[in-house]
Amino acid sequence: MSLLKRLWISIGALLVTVFAVTLTVFGLSGSAALEQQLAIETENTARTLALVLSAQELDPVVAEIQLSTITNLSEFEAVELRDPQNNVVFVAQNTTPATRVPDWFQRLFEVSTAPASAPIQQGWDTWELKLTPFGGSAYDELWTATKRSAFALLVAFFAAGLIGQVLLSKLLIPLGQVVAQAAAIGQRRFTKIAIPNTREFADVARSMNELSQRVQTMLSDEAQLLKDKKASSDLDEITGLLNRETLVEQFNAKLSRENEEALGSVGLIRILGLADMNREYGRGVIDNVLSDVGEELNKLSSDGSYGSYCSVGRMNGADICAVATSENNAKNLANSMQRQVREVLTRHGIDGTESVAAACIEYEYGDSASDLLSVLDSALAQSELQAGVPVVPAQQYANPESVQSRKRFWQQNLATALSEGRLSLSWFPVKRKDGTVLHLEGMARITVGDEEFNAGQFMPWVFRLGLGHEFDQNVVKCAIESLKTKDERLHINLSSNSLRGNSFANWLERQLKQTNTSIVGRLGLELSESAVLASKTGFEDLISRMAPYNIQVGIEHMGYRAEIIAELARLGPTYLKLDSLYTQGLSTNEGNRSVVSSFSAVAKSLGIECIGEGVNTAADGDMAFSLGVSGISGRAVE
Repeated sequence: MSLLKRLWISIGALLVTVFAVTLTVFGLSGSAALEQQLAIETENTARTLALVLSAQELDPVVAEIQLSTITNLSEFEAVELRDPQNNVVFVAQNTTPATRVPDWFQRLFEVSTAPASAPIQQGWDTWELKLTPFGGSAYDELWTATKRSAFALLVAFFAAGLIGQVLLSKLLIPLGQVVAQAAAIGQRRFTKIAIPNTREFADVARSMNELSQRVQTMLSDEAQLLKDKKASSDLDEITGLLNRETLVEQFNAKLSRENEEALGSVGLIRILGLADMNREYGRGVIDNVLSDVGEELNKLSSDGSYGSYCSVGRMNGADICAVATSENNAKNLANSMQRQVREVLTRHGIDGTESVAAACIEYEYGDSASDLLSVLDSALAQSELQAGVPVVPAQQYANPESVQSRKRFWQQNLATALSEGRLSLSWFPVKRKDGTVLHLEGMARITVGDEEFNAGQFMPWVFRLGLGHEFDQNVVKCAIESLKTKDERLHINLSSNSLRGNSFANWLERQLKQTNTSIVGRLGLELSESAVLASKTGFEDLISRMAPYNIQVGIEHMGYRAEIIAELARLGPTYLKLDSLYTQGLSTNEGNRSVVSSFSAVAKSLGIECIGEGVNTAADGDMAFSLGVSGISGRAVE
């Protein structure tokens, strides 16, 4: 119950109490006073009439007429005249109602109507006049006074209530701010509120501000600890780029993934004569050069020029590799890397004109990272031998017809397959430790002729051919149809296109409004880590727009970009899914266990559910649950 309602109830209760006490005191005292006044007036009237009758010779007939007139005044209940022998000579009863005062009021505050007597002298004889008054006038006065008091109390009640409401509303403004701040902390938003003038509220506000700051600091410290832990295990110490092991692991994960990231570009550069530079300039100087090279190339990972994902790693002393989800930009990627390194060398006084060899290649779903890197290495050797150190496309050392043939195939079939409704969803479970289903994750499939293709085979072409929005709409429609026949929560993967602009979100809201509300709340949406980082505002907007429908929004394939850790509190996903890069081999890989444990701890402290992707063995699953994840997917639970 609100404080305002409590205020009105309290004032009402006070009014009833005051009214009851006032009515009792006023009624009892008033009735006593009016009773006394009535007795005096009746006695005076009796004496006056007796004097009038004493002044004349008493004629019973005349006296009867006079006394009958008195009874018509409706102030007396009875008039009685007795002769000297105490015989009743005349008696009259007034049956006219004396008052309209309610009976209950008359019973509650009874006014005594004792008769008054006065002697009538006729010579030596004494007659007696007896008047019995009605209490009507007294009741009327008492009833009128009581109603006036009640009205005054009622007016006072509303006046006090309105004044109290205004004052309480002003007093409660700081409390409302405190409540909003507490809710914001629950949503991982850490705000400060102004300190009010009211001492008690000021203490509460200061305490809440301190709590918000402490929670924010604690979460920041945990996020930084995880970031540092990942950096120590994933990064090259000198350049700050990914180390070879981490880059190859991430690259293989991309190549096996059923989303748009399963197709892209690879650039490989080599700083020629690095050993000679170490001898000429000294190891310390060249380490500084390599550090600047790493800082410059790391910009490729954050500027979005080469797709939603771009990772750069140092393969060995002189070789640096970049993997990006760029579309037909392999040569541009390698060119950019080559140019940036040359500029860094030149800044340090080293001739970089012909000091950097470069090669490039495009990758697609199902390729092998080791095979691609081997082909790139051959192309890099050719770059070293050619004048001017050009960027050598490595596709010629692979199968140049492969990409082109697949492009023609999907150009001819993809749009038609989507328009004809030949997209379907295969459902895979995400399970809790006790084996119950947390939700089902839908993986897209497209049928062309008699052949079914998984998402990794066609998703890159969805985006190359500009069909991202149409594809996402088809996925949503399939999921809604599945909700009608399945009882579990159904989660679907959305592409990075869904976060660009408002068109898809607007369309999605229209679809949800047309869907049975009893099933809408079982829908879940997932976007990749790289897609979220590429459009943070779009992700936050999607979460806000899905909240009224109770739709969960999560981030999948987590763990590649350390900077997202510090963003989790603000982004506010319902859950996150750790990439299989970190969940596979948990039972034997100490480094992965450390990452999963830290991610789980950070997520838990933020109120975010943590799920492990691609867990393939029961031993890895048991280890994942022991490290704090709430659910796992993969062959271990299928």
